Formats: sequence, structure tokens, C-alpha cells
Amino acid sequence: MARTDFTEANGYILEEQGSAVIQDLIANSAVEAYARRETMASRTKTVPRFKTDAPAVVAEGATIGEATATLDEIVLTARKYAQIMHVSEEDLNDNLVDVLTASKREWASRFARKFDNACLGVTVAGDGTDTAPYTSLYKALTDLNSASNIITTGGDLSYGDLNSALGIVEDSSKFDAANTVWMAHPKMLQHIRGMIKGNNDLVLPDPLAGTPGSLFGYPLVLSYGAAKASAATDAPSGNPFIVVGNRQMLINGVRGGVESVVSRDAEFTKDGVLLKTRIRRGFAIADADAFAIVEKTSA
Repeated sequence: MARTDFTEANGYILEEQGSAVIQDLIANSAVEAYARRETMASRTKTVPRFKTDAPAVVAEGATIGEATATLDEIVLTARKYAQIMHVSEEDLNDNLVDVLTASKREWASRFARKFDNACLGVTVAGDGTDTAPYTSLYKALTDLNSASNIITTGGDLSYGDLNSALGIVEDSSKFDAANTVWMAHPKMLQHIRGMIKGNNDLVLPDPLAGTPGSLFGYPLVLSYGAAKASAATDAPSGNPFIVVGNRQMLINGVRGGVESVVSRDAEFTKDGVLLKTRIRRGFAIADADAFAIVEKTSA
């Protein structure tokens, strides 16, 4: 018998905005925090993408020319991430720590890192599975006619590598200074901290600051998913990289927030509690050419 998945009034409790769980989600996912959000009211959603040429000056009384416009669309498909966690009833009763909230916070953090990796670093084409739920930015850039949008260091990270990556983005028709952002794997920070400009000044002027700061005047944020992987994971072991581009060209399809439900029925004989947590997200890239990647390829 086919299973019907009701989305309303199904016993799930939605995490409130600003809760510790949602804060952990945003803190561990650059895509959640910075990508363009599209609310999804169904499993799939089409997002229109409009391109046209610039207007021309027209003399008084002259015929106004027609624009050459192209209208296409991007399809977002929501994928459900879900997991059941076993919790001891004794832990719920005896522990001073809120075990359910602690479990959900860990779940949200792990999901956030894996989601970022699925969106940014997976090297195979998206097929809707746990391996590659979406086509990642790295894969999209490798599929361009030219692979020049991916810069490999072949050694130490240099000021020129970052400057060249930003130059690629600035040359894109989708460049937008107000929405340009860098997303770096934490492993890249040590290389950036030690990097100097031509005048021997540090690229990051205050490497001991509490936040990563900025590069070339654009925000620098962390993403644990910014590393190559053949299958989406919360701890990718492939080459780490740093992404720069227009964050509005990364589309985060929000089908639902973090939801959870608790059941004692299945574990009744063991004094156990089951915590089921889920989230549904879609992802697509509006224009891969609006991005560049610097990949650290050797020590």
C-alpha cells in the first residue's frame, strides 16, 4: 500500500525562529544563512529566470524597438532529510540537560553541514538521492564550457588566486557588489591568515579577530560543506575550497522548517523514547557563471 505523507496537522512540532536549534542550523550552514530563500508550498516549484537586453535611446516620434527577451525557469525539488533518535526515558527524567533539545541541536548542526556539502561540494550530478540530492555548485562549474571558474592552487594559497577568482566573478553579467560573498571551509582559514599582499601586509588585517572578517571588502563566512566529496557528507575529506560569487544566484527552496515529533509507543517495552526530526529543502543554482572557486590542491 502506498504511504500518504500528510504535511499538515500530523503531530510534528515546528521549531520557532530564534530557537537554539535554528541558531545552530544557521551557524553551520552558509547556504541557509546567505542563499536566496524561495518558499515552497509544494514538493516542486518553478522559479522564473528572465534575461533581456538593455534599452536604447529613442528619438521623439521614432519607433520604439522591441526587446529580445528570454524567459526560462529553474525547477526546485524539495528533498526530505529525516532521522529517528533513540532516547532513554531515564535520561529524560534524571538528566539536568534538556536531552531532546540537545539531540535536535546536534541533528540540526549535522544536517546543516551535510546540506552545504550537497549544495557546494559534491562532484557528481544531482540525482535526488542522499549521495547527490542536488547538482552542487562545484559540479555546475565543472560542467561549464570552460573550467576557468575553478582555480587550483597546486601549492600555497596566494593573493593572486583570490584576486583572480574575484576577477572572474566581477566579469560575470550577474556580478552584484551588494550580494557578493566568500564562503570558505574552515581549513582554508589558516592559509588565508598566513597570506600576504605584495607589500607584505596580511590579507586579513586582524587574524585574531573573533570572526573571519572580509576579503577585498566582501563578507567572508564559513561553510563546513565547502570541500570536494563524491557523496554528500557532514565531514567531507576532499580538497577544501573557498567560493566567491553572487549569493542571490544560490536558491534555497524552503519547503518546511525543522520539525520533530516524540513517540513512546515503539519503545514501550524498553522505557525508551523515539525522537523523529526532519526538514525539507530544495536547492538550485540560477547562474553558475556568477561564481568562482579556489581549490586547495596540495599542502
